[in-house]
Amino acid sequence: MSGSRPAAAGIGLSRVVGLVREVAIGAVLGAGVHGDAFRAAMRVPNLLQNLLGEGALSASFVPVYAKLIEDRAEVDARRVANGVLGLLGLLIVAIALVFIVAARPIAIVLTFGGMTGERLDLTVSLMRLTTVGIAFLAVSAWCIGILNAHREYFRAYVAPVVWSLAQILALAVAAIGGFDNGRTVWFLAGAMVIGSIGQVAVQWPVVSSLVGGVVPHTRRDGDVRRVLDRFGPAVGARGVIQLSSWIDLGLAALLTTGSIALLALAAPLHILPVSVFGFSIAAAELTEMSRASDRINVVRGRVRLGLRKTVLPAGLCAAALIAGGSAIAGTLYAVPNDLIGRSSLSSDQSIVIGWTLAAFAFGLPATMRARISQNALYALADVRGPAQIAAVRLGVSVVVSVLVMFPLDHLQWIDGSLVGLGDLGFGHFFDRLPDDVRTVEGQARMGIVGLGIGSTVAAWVEFFLLQRRLERKLGGTVASGYGLGVGSSMLLAIVVTIAVRVLTDLPVVLDGIVAGVSVIVLYVGALRFQGFRPRSGRRRHPAAVGPRT
Repeated sequence: MSGSRPAAAGIGLSRVVGLVREVAIGAVLGAGVHGDAFRAAMRVPNLLQNLLGEGALSASFVPVYAKLIEDRAEVDARRVANGVLGLLGLLIVAIALVFIVAARPIAIVLTFGGMTGERLDLTVSLMRLTTVGIAFLAVSAWCIGILNAHREYFRAYVAPVVWSLAQILALAVAAIGGFDNGRTVWFLAGAMVIGSIGQVAVQWPVVSSLVGGVVPHTRRDGDVRRVLDRFGPAVGARGVIQLSSWIDLGLAALLTTGSIALLALAAPLHILPVSVFGFSIAAAELTEMSRASDRINVVRGRVRLGLRKTVLPAGLCAAALIAGGSAIAGTLYAVPNDLIGRSSLSSDQSIVIGWTLAAFAFGLPATMRARISQNALYALADVRGPAQIAAVRLGVSVVVSVLVMFPLDHLQWIDGSLVGLGDLGFGHFFDRLPDDVRTVEGQARMGIVGLGIGSTVAAWVEFFLLQRRLERKLGGTVASGYGLGVGSSMLLAIVVTIAVRVLTDLPVVLDGIVAGVSVIVLYVGALRFQGFRPRSGRRRHPAAVGPRT
């Protein structure tokens, strides 16, 4: 079985349960003070896990460890695994202490000063609790690296289900027990810490067996030194990516109250296809490319194969989110809220989530393919290049987002109609809303759509720069050759599906079903007409697809 399939299965299950978690959080906490504060507090453990855990370890530890396993150097592999764990543990504990002690200034910086009063106080208090889970999430990332190197992909990526289930259970207890949001948010934060411990617990026995005994040490010699030499630039690369996430949080805090929560509700729907189809394929290919890093032709073939596996589902997912994002958001968020009558999330806010999804979705094909190119460079020991390109992406994303988000925040949905277009005099087009308007809860303003637009433009810039650098390294093209065929199929599916939705005007759940079926039928049908076989990622008539892109 291809390594990407068990990885996709594990990640898919994890992300689906994670989506259920996000739906539950949205239904219970809504998009107000408590929802904003919890999302902001969760950014700290997520940021440090991604910065020092999965991302940096994928770039620095996995290639070295996987090559040792390939060369059957078990003793050296065990030594480097335990050394990395020991040093990572010391670093994480030190950073966690800093975040606990300096929670208030860190919260202010994270939100660009956009949070004040009750929102800020609650965020600071929650941050001190959620930070406790950082150490366990970092250890879990180390476990994922070990499992990936041994091709135990499903076990590696299904473990976060425990983390999500702990929070879902806490929300269920809170809802059944009639907890108010003030009590619920603390119950949920505690469940996050417990879930972090459980996530490590389900991985540990297998990882210990694969390593041959876990005895952490802090000696920086031999292969451990090789990992450390890569770790710094890798943290830099991940740091830029996480800085982008942090800046999105800060920019959202400058918009209407509730924007942070709405952005967080859009995120799992956007990240789901990236994780299932992009990250899973990239993770599996990283292991294989690392094992064959001294054979350029093999690496080039793996890259092209990975891009072809990625681009077909990327087109389908992007078309679905662009053409049916509002219906998907309404089905997942507005309908459960109406059923339980718990949160303040409105159908108009679901429309904003849908538009945000569409804005991010235009960048999905670039984001998913960029992960393949980035991991190929990591396998070839090029860590600095992706870091530099990530910095370019960050700059583009920030500039574009700031240019468009404040004008869009003047526009809002009221009872399904977009209003505010006539109030935008050119002199005030880029002004931030006044505080007395911005701080009112329950609004459905379009400001966060600007963050999606900025992300999409930046994603395409990053992809083209990564691909160009990789082709220089490999001495030949790695383009999939599928771009034109997938793009035309996407366009057909989007245009026809939107037309069907407008003409039928169905209730939200039926609207979502019709949109999904329409996109799948049209996209797959268009691909088959051009000679593709979507399930295999192959095509019968290469010439029918057109030039490489």
